[in-house]
Amino acid sequence: MAVHFKPGGAFPFLGLAANELLDTHVSLQDIWGRGALEIRERISAERTDARRLQILQDALLSRLVRRPERHPAVLSALDYFRRDPSRAVVGKLARDVGLSNRRFIDVFNFEVGVKPKLFVRILRFQRVLQQVHRLPLVDWAQLALKQGYFDQSHLIRDFVAFSGISPADYLRRLRDLRNDGTHPIKFNHLPLTG
Repeated sequence: MAVHFKPGGAFPFLGLAANELLDTHVSLQDIWGRGALEIRERISAERTDARRLQILQDALLSRLVRRPERHPAVLSALDYFRRDPSRAVVGKLARDVGLSNRRFIDVFNFEVGVKPKLFVRILRFQRVLQQVHRLPLVDWAQLALKQGYFDQSHLIRDFVAFSGISPADYLRRLRDLRNDGTHPIKFNHLPLTG
């Protein structure tokens, strides 16, 4: 069982800044203490998925001490980035919401867990993955330009930076998994097989 938060959605439940969790693996017990073990035990003891989900939902809601106050600049930026990440200009967004560049970056980083420019790169990369999973044949140069990369080598650098493998290796692994009858549940969750 897992919880997948939307960007900026986890920090109200965790009691710490989202950027403190960047590039780490942290047990929920490290954050919530003994309560996390108790929740796990209760979920494990239940027989139905509906009841397990209810326990998890109740546990999350109980962690909200008050209604989360999301910074309007972050909400505005997330909406803008979702609509058009290829044209995101952090300085312009900061001015539009009345914050300095530095303050805007700090607030965004606190709530989302990464700085705005990295977030935009991640979104752009995820859009590439979506297209790769949909297209029968991938024209990397065309895909790179369509998704806002300067060129194909720019896309390849981001691809390797975020996935650890080249686009050609990714396609090979995806094809091998599909040939074996395995289909990734999400486009950005690909089991890395030999």
